[in-house]
Amino acid sequence: MWDFLYFLAEPWFGVSWFGFGILAAAWALWDMLRVNTAVNAPLKAAWPIIIFFFSIIGLALYFMTCRPVGIAGMSDEEKKKKHHEYVNDMGKKTTGALIHCVGGDGLGIVTAMIVLRLMDASFWVEFWVEYAVGFAFGWFIFQLWAFLSMGETLGIALLKAFRAEFFSMLSVMTGMGLVMAFVTPAVLGESPKPYTFAFWGFASLGLLVGAILTVPVNWALIKLGWKHGMS
Repeated sequence: MWDFLYFLAEPWFGVSWFGFGILAAAWALWDMLRVNTAVNAPLKAAWPIIIFFFSIIGLALYFMTCRPVGIAGMSDEEKKKKHHEYVNDMGKKTTGALIHCVGGDGLGIVTAMIVLRLMDASFWVEFWVEYAVGFAFGWFIFQLWAFLSMGETLGIALLKAFRAEFFSMLSVMTGMGLVMAFVTPAVLGESPKPYTFAFWGFASLGLLVGAILTVPVNWALIKLGWKHGMS
C-alpha cells in the first residue's frame, strides 16, 4: 500500500530535497535578517528549520504567507505596517502558528530520534522520549520565547506557553507517530538509522503529516486567543 513512498529513501531524493532545503533555509534566514525584517524573532528561528525539512514546500509557504511583495524597497516602519497587514488573516495566522509549533517540536523530535535510533531503542521508548524532548523544545524555547516577547511575565509566559504547546504537540506527534508506526515499517521493514537517506526522508514525511494534522488545532488556538500567528 505504501510502497510508492520508497523514493523517500533514495539518494537522489535526499540529495536534491535537502540540498535545496539547506540553500533555501540559508537564504530565508538572510532575507529575514536583511530584508523581511518585520518577522518576529521566534519565527525567524523557526522558518529555516521548516524550510530545511520541507524544502521547496517550506520555501513556497514562506513566500505565500510571510513575505509581502515589494517589501525590499520599504523603510523599516513601512515594512512593519505592510507585514502586519499581509499576515492579518486567519489563513496566514494559522500558518504562522503552525510554523512556530512544528519548527520547535520538529527540532526536538528529530534530535531525540537521532540519538535513540543510534541506541537501538524500542518503538515506545523512542516515541515517548521524542514526545518529551519535542515538547520541551517547543515549550521552553519557541513558545516561551514568543510569549516573553509580547511582554508577559515569566510565570504567565510559562503557563500560556504550556497551554499552547500541549495541544499543538499532541497533533504533531500523532502525525509523526503514525508514520513511524505504520508507514516506515511497511515501506522499509525497519526503522532507518540517522546515517541513511531513508531516515531523513521519512522524518520529513512524519513532520509534514504532523504539520497537516496541527492545522485545525492551531486555527482553534488562534480563535481562542491562545496563540497569535505571524504577528
